[in-house]
Amino acid sequence: MGAFQYWLMQTLFSIQFTKPFMNSKWGWPTTETVHFFGLSLLVGSIGMFDLRLLGVAKRIPIAALHRLVPWGVLGYVINICTGFLFLSIAPDQYIYNPSFHFKLLFMMFAGVNILVFYSAVFRKVRVLGSGADAPVAAKIVGGVSLASWIGVIVCGRLLTFYRPFRCPSPPTDILLTCFPK
Repeated sequence: MGAFQYWLMQTLFSIQFTKPFMNSKWGWPTTETVHFFGLSLLVGSIGMFDLRLLGVAKRIPIAALHRLVPWGVLGYVINICTGFLFLSIAPDQYIYNPSFHFKLLFMMFAGVNILVFYSAVFRKVRVLGSGADAPVAAKIVGGVSLASWIGVIVCGRLLTFYRPFRCPSPPTDILLTCFPK
């Protein structure tokens, strides 16, 4: 895995088309602002839907809140694009960062959870009207989704507090958290 991390870092360092913008005076702050806007769309819409599955605001039909999901998808796409800009300009600060590893893990949990929701639970909840309680499976999916996105946010915030360093000796970990020599 360390060899893959090194290859990925070198590949991302070779990307040139993002550097002029991201190294400009307004590149990073603009990208951060757009990233936060995408996060607000994502968590605002998906978070409200998850809370409804958990039993909050039962007077709102689940189908009505489900109409907000495309806004969450748009927020996710925005965050993938802006996240790529961050990753392309400083891959060494992400590839070896445990916070980034956990952020990707939480994103994977959220993705698998979405697949479970639409393949096994959605048909049962889309017909529920105002005041109806979601089935237990839907509540579990909503809780996992909410916890996953909170994990993504927390780990994203922790990225700035941990900076990888040069490995003092040859690393033996499966997933490197320091720069190999």
